[in-house]
Amino acid sequence: MPIAAADPAYRIDALLLERWNRDPGLPALISGETVISMGELKDRVLRAAAALRARGVGAGDRVVVYHERSAEFLVAMLGVVFAGAAHAAVDVDEPLRRTLRTVDDCAPKAVMTSSALSGRFSDTRSGTLILTETETETETETGIGTETDPGTDYAAPFPVGGSAEDPAVVIHTSGSTGRPKASLISHRALVSRLLALQGTHRMDERDRMIHHTVCSFDMYLSETYWPLLAGATVVIAAPGRQRDADHLAALIRDHRITTFYCVVSLLELFLLTRDPAERYDGIRQVLTGGEPLGPELVKRFYARSSASLTNLYGPSECTIYCTAWVCPRDPGLDTVLIGSAIQDTELWILDENGSLVPEGEPGELWIGGAGLALGYLKRPELTAERFVESPSVSPGSRLYRSGDLVRARPDGVLEFLGRVDRQVKIRGIRIELGEIEATVSRVAGVRQAAVVAHGSGIGKQLAAYLVPEAAGDTEALVSTARETLRTWLPRSMVPTAIEVVDALPLTAGGKLDRLLLEDRAAERTAEPAPGRKSRATALHAAGDLESVVSEVWCRVLDVPAVHADDDFFDLGGNSFQVLSVIEELRARLGLPIPLAALLLEPTAAAFAAELRRILDQESAR
Repeated sequence: MPIAAADPAYRIDALLLERWNRDPGLPALISGETVISMGELKDRVLRAAAALRARGVGAGDRVVVYHERSAEFLVAMLGVVFAGAAHAAVDVDEPLRRTLRTVDDCAPKAVMTSSALSGRFSDTRSGTLILTETETETETETGIGTETDPGTDYAAPFPVGGSAEDPAVVIHTSGSTGRPKASLISHRALVSRLLALQGTHRMDERDRMIHHTVCSFDMYLSETYWPLLAGATVVIAAPGRQRDADHLAALIRDHRITTFYCVVSLLELFLLTRDPAERYDGIRQVLTGGEPLGPELVKRFYARSSASLTNLYGPSECTIYCTAWVCPRDPGLDTVLIGSAIQDTELWILDENGSLVPEGEPGELWIGGAGLALGYLKRPELTAERFVESPSVSPGSRLYRSGDLVRARPDGVLEFLGRVDRQVKIRGIRIELGEIEATVSRVAGVRQAAVVAHGSGIGKQLAAYLVPEAAGDTEALVSTARETLRTWLPRSMVPTAIEVVDALPLTAGGKLDRLLLEDRAAERTAEPAPGRKSRATALHAAGDLESVVSEVWCRVLDVPAVHADDDFFDLGGNSFQVLSVIEELRARLGLPIPLAALLLEPTAAAFAAELRRILDQESAR
């Protein structure tokens, strides 16, 4: 039975089990040199599910999955769904305090992790099970199988049954109050979106797709569930290398990737990093989104690939995406649209009063249909505010207020115009500026704080402005604020610039003048961070190689000095500047420096040490 013909009321576990039983010998996962067949994956997943069920995990429960990107991550994720619970995947690279806060908010029945990472959860609430891969993949429920019998037929007790409305996935996103909010995604919503993808971008057993997107972004669901359900193969990118264009290009070439998703900024970086003469005609279809897509990038992509390029749009509250637009091969393209509604989806463009806007006028996009999340976990007030029951334009339905401004072209295709509220996207990650403000406002000595975004595309950055409680050491306040933000928030949410001001500017109406702050941030983008000139010892004093790193960073980032513990991205670096640094150092040092060297070792000292390792390795040849 082809996936496109499946009943969307089915649960995802039932559909996967049918697929695996039909073709157990097909490759399901490739991780490094390891190939896992559908039958082998089924056995591992059902053992993990049985272990969870034996410990009381079932319908209505939530389980945190905390693994590096790997086959173990997918086995744990799928095992949770087959046990009847909902998985909440948490990025292992996020600050530990934020991770623990997310876990506490999720209130999981269990945490599935690796032996190496399990120690991070010693302070979690009592009653939460901490299960490592050795426990979940060898232990089974009594009567279902034994650890010495990996070929056991688990078909009788699995799938566990239940409703298509049961939660399958929990997606945490940034929250304006400083507390992340979690969307509950049902089996019906997930299956509906997978059917939509398969209906327009069909895959089968001949296809392969890379899983590289971090699990904090809901597109990771399409990189995992979709190919598995279609009978295609998931090729797993190495942990920490999701932004490494060289690594991704090698996977595309070596594993004959046919379907590829990446956020817009990564697509831009990928094309800039690779040899301009390099073509990607083996790929059939590329999907992108997460950020506004510019027409020039579309043209550059089509100049190097025969693949189709589809622009996807949709908040995580609507499960992966809700509109799509296949970009035309048009040399005169001047606007990239977000498309029209996909199957099982309804869209409305409304004004601030909830009424339809005149044809062609901008308004807020309200979204309905099978893909809607069940709501926010333990946030009934926020759920009621954003998920509106039986609105006047569509009585009896349920619509999500996206907060996005759009307008419809005469043919019904939508153009994205920006945000109604203060949510922004930095390199595809959705960020609530209010969460950053709430976090930095907890710093002792900070009376007020405002955070703005400025720039566009891959150069978009955050800037924070702090009003102190009293006059004092502004350098120390900035340092404390930055350290607090690094402790509590992921790197993408730590402002590039932090400045202490006497007061925040106000509009004539007495409201914070964010436009003025955005202009100020844009003007000062090239200026050094406060206090940097007063530091005593620069890295270039440490040795010849370190001196070269310091010199190149200073030139590319336009800063007067670089110190051993400085982080390239904290100094304002972006993906374009990573490319500039690597290209200049390759030319000056004559070394085959991979792009990943700076992405994985972003502090000056660690990057210089990595260059020294590459130099020693080349000298030994």
